[in-house]
Amino acid sequence: MKINKLLPQGYCGGVKHALKMAIEALDNPKYPKPIYLLGAVIHNQQVIQSLEKKGAILLEEKGKSKKELLQKVSSGTILISAHGVAPEIYNILQEKKLNFIDTTCPNVTSIQNKIKHYLNKNYACIYIGTKGHPECEGILGISKNIIFIDKLEDIQNLAIDLPKLYVTNQTTLSLFETEEIYKSILKRYPEAILDNKICTATTVRQEAVIHQPKVDLCIVVGDKSSSNTKKLVLAGTSASIKTIQVEHLEDLKKIDLKGINHISVTSGASTPDEITNSIIEYLKRVD
Repeated sequence: MKINKLLPQGYCGGVKHALKMAIEALDNPKYPKPIYLLGAVIHNQQVIQSLEKKGAILLEEKGKSKKELLQKVSSGTILISAHGVAPEIYNILQEKKLNFIDTTCPNVTSIQNKIKHYLNKNYACIYIGTKGHPECEGILGISKNIIFIDKLEDIQNLAIDLPKLYVTNQTTLSLFETEEIYKSILKRYPEAILDNKICTATTVRQEAVIHQPKVDLCIVVGDKSSSNTKKLVLAGTSASIKTIQVEHLEDLKKIDLKGINHISVTSGASTPDEITNSIIEYLKRVD
């Protein structure tokens, strides 16, 4: 079997930064314990489990907001995830006098600052993202005036009164989908400022999938909750490449690879190298 390892792989810069800060907080006695993760610091369940084994406590509960979850905490240190949070969360942390560590990805911080800038200049602001994603929740928490779009069809319902328009997006979206949405917005609002903020790590991985040599199967390794991983799968299928997602080696072992002679392997930006490498080593042994 021929195997193509699509590059880049492993953690992106934002993920490395967040994990380094999380591990340092757990290991360093100067940080008040326990260390609470305000949502998954990155979207990889195996990594979160390893942090929990070191003593971290994950604050995440279906149907509960970050604001509600924080009400249960009166001491220790709160670790803000790489996805960022709304300004309200910082206010709560200060009111409760809780120690916190902010691991927000610099790319996300850049979007937050840009939106605040254009809102202050009386622009209408459109934010393109994935409904329910923590990065989006943090951005939308900046102002109720931000117009949220998560699919192309939403543009038909836009009714913008302000004469000036700024448009930006979540860092981990699909190149295909985002381009179509931007084209549609520009057609309707030719004077709009378009600021595509899909991060470099997301862009280069999707492009590597799209432009890869012909294969029988493309395997994307990553957590099912990871947006950038899902978009790698979409990139493959949009380029007419048979593409599947697996979280770990046990997932792959359940898949029938009979008749598959040429495989490519890529990974999401929050997937540890050891998981991807274990899959590649397994594939090398498949007849």
